[in-house]
Amino acid sequence: MGDIAAHTGDMAKRTGNNVALDTYRFLRGGMVVMAVLLGAALAVERANATCWQTSISAYYFTTAHAVFIGVLFAIGAMLIVYQGASDTENTLLNLAGVLAFVIAVVPTTRPVLQCGTADPVAVQTGSAVLFNVWTVAVVLAGSRAASWLLFRPNRAGTLLGAAARWLQRAVLGTGVVVLIVAPDWFRINAHSIAAAVMFGAIVLTVFSSAFGTAPACGSRYRGAYQTISLLMAGTLVTAVVLHLTLDGFNHAVLIAEIALILEFTAYWVLQTIEDNGCSR
Repeated sequence: MGDIAAHTGDMAKRTGNNVALDTYRFLRGGMVVMAVLLGAALAVERANATCWQTSISAYYFTTAHAVFIGVLFAIGAMLIVYQGASDTENTLLNLAGVLAFVIAVVPTTRPVLQCGTADPVAVQTGSAVLFNVWTVAVVLAGSRAASWLLFRPNRAGTLLGAAARWLQRAVLGTGVVVLIVAPDWFRINAHSIAAAVMFGAIVLTVFSSAFGTAPACGSRYRGAYQTISLLMAGTLVTAVVLHLTLDGFNHAVLIAEIALILEFTAYWVLQTIEDNGCSR
């Protein structure tokens, strides 16, 4: 009887592990689906316009408005919920997720290129933006407090993880202070700053996997991670150089954003393949 009970317990444990692993995989897959959805929305908008906008953020003011916001909220939530392979990766992904919410609710400046659509989406960009920001801030603060009370995370971790946590506190703390003391400045500048820091956090996440501690199941994908991380860093540098040196080349931001999303998607898919191999 004892053997039967032990065997039943082992089967239940394996079943629970399989459910958790499947949920983890679908969470990863969901982020890829969201990236594809955003790309499809931009493609459909472009098919009905006369030109490309100069950044992905500018599509907030086009017929892709709803998809743009929905995708950013979905990706932000999944990045926060997702548990990274290290404390460094987990903190950086949390920071990127919170900033995705800011990018979603605080629009960039209205696009210079109308592309034949004549700004078809009538959106509020004044005090309504600040109301949305405060809504997000209050909910995220409440969620963070609830998470701390329920799980009391262990603060033991790596030195890089501690640095990432202080970076997160500095960025988010500064954002809240600016929102309180200079709300108009926040409304005008928060989008571009949040987008830059979010992409920076994502690049640092890839660097963490590429050059950090090798995963428990081995490091056979380490070379691929390093290649992707260097490509992402090169993408940022190239975009800046093109923007500064080529007069009139105003699509550098759009090209860089698309390239970074594709590179991060490749990294994400590769990590999923590696995780599947480790679980066998």
